[in-house]
Amino acid sequence: MEIRGYPVSLYLAVRGIRRGNRGTLLLTILLIALMVVLMNFMVTVMGSLITQYYQQIIDYQYGDVVIVPQDKQTYIDNAASLVDRLQRIPGVAGVSSRLTTGVTITNPQNGIFQPESLTAFNPDDEKTVTKYNQKIIDGDFLSKDDSGSILIGVLLAGNEDVTKDKVPSLGGVRVGDLVTVSYNNGVMKTYRVKGIFETDNTLNDAAAFISRTEMDNVLHLPGKATAVLVRGTDPSLDPAYALQLKYILMQFGVQDQAKTWSEKGKALLEDSLGSLQKIEYLITLVGLVVASMVVFVITFINISNRRKQIAILKAIGIRRQTIIGNFLVQTFFLCTCGAAVGWLMLEGITALLNLYPIKFNLGYLYPVIDYGFFAISILCLYLVSLISGYLPARTVANEDILEAMRG
Repeated sequence: MEIRGYPVSLYLAVRGIRRGNRGTLLLTILLIALMVVLMNFMVTVMGSLITQYYQQIIDYQYGDVVIVPQDKQTYIDNAASLVDRLQRIPGVAGVSSRLTTGVTITNPQNGIFQPESLTAFNPDDEKTVTKYNQKIIDGDFLSKDDSGSILIGVLLAGNEDVTKDKVPSLGGVRVGDLVTVSYNNGVMKTYRVKGIFETDNTLNDAAAFISRTEMDNVLHLPGKATAVLVRGTDPSLDPAYALQLKYILMQFGVQDQAKTWSEKGKALLEDSLGSLQKIEYLITLVGLVVASMVVFVITFINISNRRKQIAILKAIGIRRQTIIGNFLVQTFFLCTCGAAVGWLMLEGITALLNLYPIKFNLGYLYPVIDYGFFAISILCLYLVSLISGYLPARTVANEDILEAMRG
């Protein structure tokens, strides 16, 4: 008479776990937990980096929507009237007109010079769109009528020992120092550094700004702009919100090209995400392979040590499927415990890194767990582990009873 059924598999699994080596059990659970952390940590880090990248683009480069000149045109004409019109559109929190030109900035104290893009804006308008005014680490932000002042990033200011600089700098410029700016129209002017800002972003912190009043006096381009930044009332990072705001602007007659922050940063974002995702997939694959190998080895050793016991079970009438089910239940138990411990470890690591964030070029790393990917990784872990547990269990369960009894 054959003894069959899931209750028997469950009973045998419970007895096998309780009577097994506890040290081996805990080590197996810990190894699976580490694999869970390995599979999800890269996604956690990448989620934080992507969020930081999005926020940096919106807060310092493009706002939610940026309006650029039409094809084959250098400037946006009548930018002042465009700004006035945009400010009256419902859902718009701020608008800033920018004029950017190529210059050479020289530190007369040491003769070091750097080719840069110098951007001019109305400081009052800029405060409603970007956050440069909140990132001043020395000195003051620009004012509307500043005619002899310049605002520079901390990386452009640099250190007196240029070997310490991350990017080419002016060799240690400080607030109050004078710098010389050579414009592409031949004009050369001297400015006093009014403020130095730091946004924790390499691209932003190598920039320089002056007031729009000063730029108009030099280039004589009143009413023209190279970009108009628009900030919405919703601080959402959802690209769909920026796209909706773009359509609203177009409905109100914006003729120049309007692009959302995601559209402007798409190329760089895709390259960065493509590289990160390849690493992510590789780490996930390695984690699954190692986890399956761990489960396979543990199950194989466990079954090999119980070959005589399995033969006795078969001899008293317990079905082969029930014996295989016994080891699959044990594998399921190990994966469940490993997943739970891995989740706790991942939460702990995330909490620790949020308390003591690591600084990257895009800012500080504040990890965010992607629970959707976590669930997928756990399902994949169960799948490969159950397969790894099934193969040795099936092999031994199919052995002849007398051969298994001989060991």
